[in-house]
Amino acid sequence: SGENFQPMKLQVEIDVLNRTLPEPKDWKFHLDLWQNPYSVARYYNVPLWSKEHFDAMRPIMKMLANAGQRAITTSIMHKPWAGQTEDHFDSMVFRMKKLDGSWEYDYTVFDKWVDFMMNDIGINDLISCYTMIPWALSFDYYDQATNRIQFIEAKPGDAAYADYWGSFLKDFSRHLRAKGWFEKTAISMDERPLEAMQEAIKVIKQADPEFKITLAGNYHKEIQGDLYYLSIPYGHKFPEDVKAERDRKGQISTVYTCCSEAFPNTFTFSNPAEAPWTILHAVAGGYDGYLRWAVNSWTKDPLRDSRFRTWAAGDTYSIYPGPRSSIRFERLVEGLQDAEKIRILREELKGSKLDKLNKTVAMFTPEGLAETQKSATEMVNELNKVLNSF
Repeated sequence: SGENFQPMKLQVEIDVLNRTLPEPKDWKFHLDLWQNPYSVARYYNVPLWSKEHFDAMRPIMKMLANAGQRAITTSIMHKPWAGQTEDHFDSMVFRMKKLDGSWEYDYTVFDKWVDFMMNDIGINDLISCYTMIPWALSFDYYDQATNRIQFIEAKPGDAAYADYWGSFLKDFSRHLRAKGWFEKTAISMDERPLEAMQEAIKVIKQADPEFKITLAGNYHKEIQGDLYYLSIPYGHKFPEDVKAERDRKGQISTVYTCCSEAFPNTFTFSNPAEAPWTILHAVAGGYDGYLRWAVNSWTKDPLRDSRFRTWAAGDTYSIYPGPRSSIRFERLVEGLQDAEKIRILREELKGSKLDKLNKTVAMFTPEGLAETQKSATEMVNELNKVLNSF
């Protein structure tokens, strides 16, 4: 009904299948959408890490948990990604170089954020700590001798780099083990070159060989075995034997999209069906999950303008302040639900029914897209008909 509008009634018939999805925390798909707590503090004008800040974040992060989110995004240095968002990430760890040259670390902020996400929100599979290889190779600390914030300029392979990070990682390992979080924690990098990764891995292993390491970036055979969690770009594939070996070792292998893909994506102007298509592509390609670099890195005025400088509109967030969901976020959740349905049905179905399901899912690849000549909308609708026929 509406003003100057005759009331209209629609008759709708709904078939409800006799099936129930598991709770999102029990889904097998590894979802990793990066969170930005700093944008929430700025938008709501509340002090960082105050009760008001956590109260504002709670419903937003609950939306993530209800979508099956697996990882907590943490920052262990100042500006790990320079200024690629309206609100840069500060370090959640305070570093101080004492008068005698020794290092002291304070994990108060890190602990509050992780504890909130794990115990209040329920996201507790992985703590991703970014990053040892930032965009700008400049590392901050508070210098007790000068009573100032100082920066070390060093690249992976330099002695100063190994000293700065080696000292921290040894103490970080101690702290994580004391908290009972070590097994869930990974030192994480993104889109860094092979040589830099190799040097960083050396420093990590020297500090504690049991540290988990993650990378979102290009596949490198030389280091993939060292990476507990490796996410590679859309259009790239894991060699079959490598993927099988990673599965055997319990390592996580996923796919990601970012600002560079015209299709598929979750920009504000993307076809909404591209969101579930992306998740279904992860299933079709045999990946363990999906990563995207931002879910709530809000622009200056996010309810009015979703553009951010060099990135396409909507690239930095799909959950709005409020919190308000979006068509693209809800369609992403649809794809995540479909992924879990496919997993369950593959365990149940046999013969021609299983063949029909697998054949439909297999089309969600660049090759399948070209072969079918169908739109993302047509492909997703066709799959849903198949899923709802069992």
